[in-house]
Amino acid sequence: MAVLPLAPATPVALATPDALAAPASAAPPAQVREFTPIEDRYWNDAALRELLGDPVDSEQGDGAVTYRQFQHGWLFHTERTGVAEIHSDIAARYDSAGGYASLGAATSDELIAPDGVGRYNQFTGGTRGEASIYWTPDTGAQGVWGAVRAFWAEKGWEVGYLGYPTTTTEATPDGLGEQNQFVGPDAAGASVYSTERTGTHSVQGAIRDAWIAQGSETGPLGYPVTDELAAPDGVGRYNEFSGEQAGVAYWHPDAGAHWLTGAVLARWDELDRQSGYLGYPTSDPHEVEGGTQVDFQRGYILFDPVTGGVSDGPWS
Repeated sequence: MAVLPLAPATPVALATPDALAAPASAAPPAQVREFTPIEDRYWNDAALRELLGDPVDSEQGDGAVTYRQFQHGWLFHTERTGVAEIHSDIAARYDSAGGYASLGAATSDELIAPDGVGRYNQFTGGTRGEASIYWTPDTGAQGVWGAVRAFWAEKGWEVGYLGYPTTTTEATPDGLGEQNQFVGPDAAGASVYSTERTGTHSVQGAIRDAWIAQGSETGPLGYPVTDELAAPDGVGRYNEFSGEQAGVAYWHPDAGAHWLTGAVLARWDELDRQSGYLGYPTSDPHEVEGGTQVDFQRGYILFDPVTGGVSDGPWS
């Protein structure tokens, strides 16, 4: 990277003619270096200098981009965007996420979100790909990038059903994917998980709570393979999952949110799921005499691990 010298403490534009004058008999003065675009904005904007503090590094360049770090933020310059700044909590999150190498350059000054509360910056992308950092008083500054960011953008950014991010994009414990948490509908929480095998999907609200209770992606259900979907009756909601055995989690306002998998799910499929005589699940799998059972609105399904058999019946 090209490294430029630190800007002078006093802008050249403010130097007096007398200060630059030299006796006629002396050698002509050395040519004064012009300001870079970053220096020009910084030294000619007192409010910006107060916001960013003093420079802590030399101006650096990376192809068509130049950038410089300050005590409380950064300035970036490209021919297309001009000079853009980030500061305060967004700048701190930018630093913790790896700075320029990871996220690239800001494409504008900090912007106000449509709700008038949030603030955000978009970034050109480094090793993490195109990235965003969003801030609210309740969530702090959180970064979103990669496939999770693309999914979030498709769903309407922070004005869509996912709302603002409440965490920064991070790898899942098994190293197979990435995930972010969001405010979610009615502030009930939403998760977005992405892997190469399962794609990128969201889990939210009461179904998310049930999924988390059984271990999230490390539990029997594994990763989501659908977003939350409406059941055929237009009342219930559900997600499909990709564990060692296929699984589902269903929610109904009268039954709550519950999950099932394996042989019990296979039998419920044969009985036409919630449209059949059993209705919606009212319990998670639990141990009873004779095996593992899931309760439903109008009956049960029992799996016998000794014989591998599955039985079902109505409540007597």
